[in-house]
Amino acid sequence: MSDDIVSAAPDTANDKEILLYDYSKHLLSLAVLGLGGIVSLSQSPQGQKIPGMQVTLMLAFLAISGVCSLTCSANILRARRQDQPVGRGAWTSSQLAMMFLGMGVGGFITIWIMEI
Repeated sequence: MSDDIVSAAPDTANDKEILLYDYSKHLLSLAVLGLGGIVSLSQSPQGQKIPGMQVTLMLAFLAISGVCSLTCSANILRARRQDQPVGRGAWTSSQLAMMFLGMGVGGFITIWIMEI
């Protein structure tokens, strides 16, 4: 056994960007799942009672959330490729993605409960 154990300090310089990238991928997955869920539920006999315009609005919110998530990921990847710091646009896109995801899912759950 050797006593030459070297403990290197973890590199935390890019932790925020890595977490933001993973978070944006997670939000994108939730938006896609939400889109599929709303489309599936709206095809059911009970879901067909919901006005089409309301379903379309909730789908639009989730689609916008997905686009914002992709924008966040693209901003991070572009900054990494160019060896530049990640700009505020990535953080703003992430916040917008979460807002639209909440509006889409929350709005549909509210409409669904009102129809039950």
